[in-house]
Amino acid sequence: MFNLNFSAKIKEAEEHVKQGEKYLKTSFTKWKPDLDSAIDEFDKACTCYRVAEKYEQCRDLSIRLAELQIQKGSTFFAAKSYEQAAQMAQQSQDLTTAAKYYDKAGELYTEGGYRDSGAILYERCAPQFQQLDRTISIDFYLKAARLAEQEDKTYQAADLYEKAAMQIFRTGNFPKTTELLEIVTKNLTTLERFDRINRIILYRILLKLFNDDSVAGRNIFDQACQDYPTFEQWEERNHIELLLDAFDQDDKDLISRRCQKPYFMAIEPEFVRLIKRWIRPITNTDDEQHKTINSVSSSTSEVKPIQLDDDDDDLR
Repeated sequence: MFNLNFSAKIKEAEEHVKQGEKYLKTSFTKWKPDLDSAIDEFDKACTCYRVAEKYEQCRDLSIRLAELQIQKGSTFFAAKSYEQAAQMAQQSQDLTTAAKYYDKAGELYTEGGYRDSGAILYERCAPQFQQLDRTISIDFYLKAARLAEQEDKTYQAADLYEKAAMQIFRTGNFPKTTELLEIVTKNLTTLERFDRINRIILYRILLKLFNDDSVAGRNIFDQACQDYPTFEQWEERNHIELLLDAFDQDDKDLISRRCQKPYFMAIEPEFVRLIKRWIRPITNTDDEQHKTINSVSSSTSEVKPIQLDDDDDDLR
């Protein structure tokens, strides 16, 4: 519904801007600009523009406000102004500019020693840019993780590195994903969060299998059994070992059956999409072969084959 007060708010904003400009002027009797008063007037004008839904005017004035706050030495409030500019850019559907201003806000928080605020900002904004440009989302998650590390917030850092890893995984960069998951493993080990380590180890093993390196996958598995008693005793460990055995035998039918265990179908969706590429359609001939195999190894034959769908399209 149209707000009849919009025109009044716009006029009010313009008056605040004019007054702010006066405070910035110098003369023979006024050698220095009155930054505090100008900042106050521009801040009021920004509020009026935002209420009147004049997002571009609010954005531009927010940037000017931030520059004055930097000049005054108020990096925290300058960061807030850049946040406001980013929000106004989003309202104008200019997401590229919004990302740039959010990043500037994060940098100012960091420079001013407000690393917590920077980490929160980057983490909050990262998901907003996944559809526009996944590299922006990844960059924000990584910056948030590093800031959390600097504040000795190991658990938060582990969570953020994992989120970054999942985004990188979707780009198909398995080596970088593996590198970040190794960092997550290290952080969780420090915290003795073994409940989460089990799942991260599974992802690292699967990444090696996706990369046709079953030897490396087996090495991760063996090392985990040695280092983490909780992994060795984990009930899902046997499913992972059986899958690795199938890869060791290079038996595609066996791989197909063993990767269809319900556990593997309930993990991170993007991992499931790649796992489904190992599943082979069942034919009549295969059914006869499976009956023979079933008599030898009933432990691997109780899972109903999953109907293949369109999920195995290229992830990128």
